[in-house]
Amino acid sequence: MSPPQGKAQPDHVMQPLPALTPYVRSIALARHKLTLFLYDTCPEVQNGAPLVLVHGLGDEADTWQYVLPALSATRRVVAVDLPGFGRSDKPDAPYTVPWFAAVLGELLDALQIEQVAFAGHSLGASVCQWFALEQPTRVQRLALLAGGLAAAPRKPDLNTLLLLTPGIGEWLYTRLRKDPQAAYASLRPFYANLDALPQAERDFLLVRVNQRLWNDDQRRAFFRTLRGLVRWLPAQQKALPDRLAGFTTPTCVLWGEQDHIAGVENGRLLAQLQPAVHLSILPDVGHNLHHERPKAVAQALADFFARPV
Repeated sequence: MSPPQGKAQPDHVMQPLPALTPYVRSIALARHKLTLFLYDTCPEVQNGAPLVLVHGLGDEADTWQYVLPALSATRRVVAVDLPGFGRSDKPDAPYTVPWFAAVLGELLDALQIEQVAFAGHSLGASVCQWFALEQPTRVQRLALLAGGLAAAPRKPDLNTLLLLTPGIGEWLYTRLRKDPQAAYASLRPFYANLDALPQAERDFLLVRVNQRLWNDDQRRAFFRTLRGLVRWLPAQQKALPDRLAGFTTPTCVLWGEQDHIAGVENGRLLAQLQPAVHLSILPDVGHNLHHERPKAVAQALADFFARPV
C-alpha cells in the first residue's frame, strides 16, 4: 500500500469536511464565554433523544465522519469540537473532565436539548460518563468507546512519561512540526494497523495531524487536559464502584482488543462495576476503533440507540 500523501506544509487552517459542510454550526456559550464548532445534522428529526458525539483528546468532530451518516438516518446527531480543539475556541481554561461536562451542559441548553443520548470516544467517553453520573435524568443512553471513568492500575510507557513532563512534553510536541511524516507516525499507537486504513483516510490523517500541531492554543489545551487527567482519573476510583452500582442509564461499551492507549482491561472493569453494561470487544482493532472498523461500530451504535428504552 502506498505511503500517505499530503502537502509537506499543510494549510494550518482546519476546514470542515466537504461531506459534512451542510451541517456546520457555530454556537456561542455566554456562561463559558466561548464559541463551539459543531455538525448538527437535522434538528427536525426527533426519533428518540438527539445523539451527541464527543471526540477524544487532541481530536475533533471529524473523527466521526464514517459513523455519523449511518447514525443520522433516524435521529438528530450533533458532533462537537470540544473547546481547546479543532475549530472551537481555545480559552485559557482548566480543561478538566468536569469543566468539559459543564460546557456540554451549556451546549445542550443552547440547542434546547432536554434529554440526550451520548456517544464518547476516549476522553469524550469520560466526559459523557461524568455528565451522566452528575445529571442522570438528562441522559437517556450512553455509549462509551475505548474510554470511561474506570481505570485499572497501569504503568505509563516512556513516551507518555515524557509528554507528562513540563517542558519536555512541549518540546517533543513542537518538534514534530519539522517533519510531517514523523507527525503522522505518532498516530501508530492509536491503531492496530495504521497502514491497513484506506489510502484516502491515511492521506487525510497526514494533513490533519499536522494541522493540529501548528496551533499553539491547542497545544496548551492538550497538555492541560492530559496532565490533569492522569491526576484526576485515579482519584475517582475509590468512589466509582458505589457511584456505578446505582447507575441505571443504559450503557454500551465498545473496545478494541489491541488498544494500547487505554487497555481493554478498563472496559472489562467498567462491565464489572456497572449493572447491565453491554461490553463488546472488537478483535484486531486498536484505540481508534471507529476508524478501523467504522461499519461494525456504526451498526453496534445504531442497534443500541434503536432499542426501546
